[in-house]
Amino acid sequence: MERVFELARLAAGVTFPNPLVGAVVVSNGAIVGEGYHRGAGTPHAEALALEAAGGGARGATLYLNLEPCCHFGRTPPCTEAILRAGIARVVFSMYDPDERMKGKGAGFLERAGVRVEEGCMRDEALELNLPYIHRSVTGRPFVVLKLASTLDGRLTAGENHWLTGEKARARVHYLRAWTESIAIGVGTLDADDPILDRRLFRKQLPPPIRMIFDTRLSFPSSHRWLAAGEPVILYCREDAPPDRIGELEAAGAEVVTLPGAERGVDLLSWIDDVGGRGITSVFVEGGAGISSSIIRRNLFNRLVLFYAPLVAGREGLAWFGDEEPPRWLERGELVPRGAETIEGDTMIVYDTKPVSEYLRTIGREG
Repeated sequence: MERVFELARLAAGVTFPNPLVGAVVVSNGAIVGEGYHRGAGTPHAEALALEAAGGGARGATLYLNLEPCCHFGRTPPCTEAILRAGIARVVFSMYDPDERMKGKGAGFLERAGVRVEEGCMRDEALELNLPYIHRSVTGRPFVVLKLASTLDGRLTAGENHWLTGEKARARVHYLRAWTESIAIGVGTLDADDPILDRRLFRKQLPPPIRMIFDTRLSFPSSHRWLAAGEPVILYCREDAPPDRIGELEAAGAEVVTLPGAERGVDLLSWIDDVGGRGITSVFVEGGAGISSSIIRRNLFNRLVLFYAPLVAGREGLAWFGDEEPPRWLERGELVPRGAETIEGDTMIVYDTKPVSEYLRTIGREG
């Protein structure tokens, strides 16, 4: 099963809106076939592993991190391929929360005489496909708010361009691949001119959907992302100049007007727009204004904090910077998921209470 997860992670960044799935066929204690899903519309992991196993699949065990599908989509049902191959036993980590599934695949196999076992490495399976699971359960995008900070809560420290080390930044690039889109404010774009790709995780990955909160539409129509034909969505207020909208759209950007808020655009309307597009997940990387607004309005599902061993003092920019009265986070409102030291930096992960609650039960039964 550990090999199943290794295979599944190879496709991080390319399977949206589908989940990450790996498959391994084992016969007489040896792996005789393996595969992983490589993107929407391509063969599923089960089909690839069974094809690789050939005749060795008869009487063998198939290992998966997610329940096999039993419905026709862009590819045929994997359950039928499993029966044709003569698999005797299927072991998977969790039931698929998709409404078309929820135990139907496992039930189909059991009725056909295949031995089915569920629950092996379930927690790892939940974490691997959390954006897909959240979208299936709630119908809304999974929003990850990431902040890199000094020990005293500052986003900047003098002339330091990077707060964290390269290994911590590589972890951030994996999280960018794990999520479908990246959102920043135009102020961050102007200050840092970030690349916002996933190169430190894997160089050949396609670019994410880049979302820019740009109230006044100052995004340059000559920007390299647009010149390269890469997806860019600009979110502005409804009173944005029509001629500027036309100029940016002609350059290749998608411009979305949203109701205005006291600062910037209405973020609830933004969440609705993202969800309406079928986008599974958003990785929000700031800056301070966007982070403050998202925290204030409880619009995130996971908070990832990277702490660098630095103290910035008053020169640094605080990551929570609005002028409203402070709001106490009640005990249990954020649930710790774990902490890890990464070459001197510290990563702390919190999930919101609703996410933590459904993770206790989802995927355990059809």
